[in-house]
Amino acid sequence: MKIMVTGAEGGYGHTAVDFVKQFAPEAEVYGLVRNADDAAVLEAKGIHARIGDYADKASLVKAFEGIDRLLFVSVPVHELQINVVEAAREAGIGFIAYTSIADPQYSKFGLEINHRQTEQLIRESGIAHTILRDNWYTELIAEFVKACVRTGKFPYYATTGKVAFALKREYAEDGARVITGEGYPEVLTFAGTPVSFAELAEAAEKAGGKKLDVHVVTREAFASSFQDGEISQLGMMMGTNYQEYVLAGNNGEEELTSGDFEKTLGHPLTKLDEALKELI
Repeated sequence: MKIMVTGAEGGYGHTAVDFVKQFAPEAEVYGLVRNADDAAVLEAKGIHARIGDYADKASLVKAFEGIDRLLFVSVPVHELQINVVEAAREAGIGFIAYTSIADPQYSKFGLEINHRQTEQLIRESGIAHTILRDNWYTELIAEFVKACVRTGKFPYYATTGKVAFALKREYAEDGARVITGEGYPEVLTFAGTPVSFAELAEAAEKAGGKKLDVHVVTREAFASSFQDGEISQLGMMMGTNYQEYVLAGNNGEEELTSGDFEKTLGHPLTKLDEALKELI
């Protein structure tokens, strides 16, 4: 059995390929990377590396030659994903596990459009598959939480709505379990337990080991809640974006559960406060 993980130089893919090697020690494990340096990193770990680029379908067909099962790690550009699906079909890959997005019928910063289209392409390809509908990485909100713990304050204006996070390595572990296993349904939804921003503040206090000045502010006041140098541009952007996301509603977040996730993992997800402590 030859199993390949695409994007094996990235955070999800690099972690997933290690799990694949652990879960299927009898398999030949391959990672798709874009250059020789990344290939050397994988080879040093005993993982076969093949070089290919989503933008070059011919390189993908060549890289996929002889591969039985493909963990297809998504990117946000649909035209590139078309190349992956077409190359997988031309190369004769027998099974795909694709990292989609949870509840793509709802608005997800526009990301849902690409995922809905790619899911349909995979169905139309005739390749056996499982769609892994992954929700948000805890890493996405970690920079905001880190700034709150560092400054001792947690301002927020999203007083309604919830959002569900889980660690990237946990999503990668589930992806590896599916690509190395059998009998999974066509669609699995992976998400953490939905939390409000008030509950996120409580988790931040536990993660940081100290009380924070948690207070509700207006949208306008939130924009000036941190002084220069107190928060990174990324932290501010994510803190704002996810508050707007939960306030907008119609996103399916509050109905999400960790059921599929933990069942596939075979163990509980890391609690949010512990996950944040790990990251900050």
